[in-house]
Amino acid sequence: MKHIKLIFSTVLLLLFALGGKAQTQQDSLTIAHAQWETDTLAHGAVCLSANLQLFDSPQQIAIIKYDARKYKTRIVQAPHIAMTSDLARKSGAEVAVNGGYFNVKTGLPSTFVQLEGKVYGETTQADAFRTTGAITTDHNRIEIHPFDSISAKKLKKRYKNILTAGPLLLKDGVRQMAPTFETNNTQGAKGGNSFSSDVPQGFYKRHPRAFIGITKDHQVMMVVVDGRFKGKAAGMSIDELSYLAQQLGMTDALNLDGGGSATLWNNHTGIINHPYDNKKFDHEGEREVVNAIVALPNR
Repeated sequence: MKHIKLIFSTVLLLLFALGGKAQTQQDSLTIAHAQWETDTLAHGAVCLSANLQLFDSPQQIAIIKYDARKYKTRIVQAPHIAMTSDLARKSGAEVAVNGGYFNVKTGLPSTFVQLEGKVYGETTQADAFRTTGAITTDHNRIEIHPFDSISAKKLKKRYKNILTAGPLLLKDGVRQMAPTFETNNTQGAKGGNSFSSDVPQGFYKRHPRAFIGITKDHQVMMVVVDGRFKGKAAGMSIDELSYLAQQLGMTDALNLDGGGSATLWNNHTGIINHPYDNKKFDHEGEREVVNAIVALPNR
């Protein structure tokens, strides 16, 4: 069978047919004037949550925002799969979001992960199509980079702490197109369908999502958008997610593992979103994951 390259910018034209909605000025105004419930943590991080009507659907959004100059951001790798909250507590973190993609059967990362120079995971062929970004945390500085066959070698040489995921949502304030990919690069995910966030078609459907972003004034945002809860939280497509990241003022943003893995936590109130793994609209449906991104206050 001939390999067919699918380019995201072309496929975006199919969003209406696949259930996505174009962003409108009203969506921008809704985000700008949202009434957020807020909770300020001991060292200045702020937790925000709101239920908004975006893209003609209900959206439940949770955000943790902190100053990168006052916190140390870390990538935490589990020796065995574990809850995001457990990884955060063991590391002494104040806030955390789940990390990158992994194989649920083996409990191993399915994208490149390197901590203090030690490699814990390599990107599988099945996940190559969406692994277009990386977060680095060397020298207490969090950065988000494009990640491809050219930049990968440079990043691996320059940084000791790298977590790859994707798609890359924003770079220098510009919304990024999802990667070009070939159908043979997704063989490991072909058992899924358009209702799964783990296949290319999942880009264009709405699912629970998690992502991390940085603003030009050094604010880090960990964000989870709940989804799959009819009438309460629809979730977002990747295109809608990049729009949200841009409207929230981020310059760089990276999509993380979503679906049932999407979890946002702090050490004051615990889980603040509604993880989907128990299929109940509560805070108890946390899934075991293979790594997490955490932040600890500078002492």
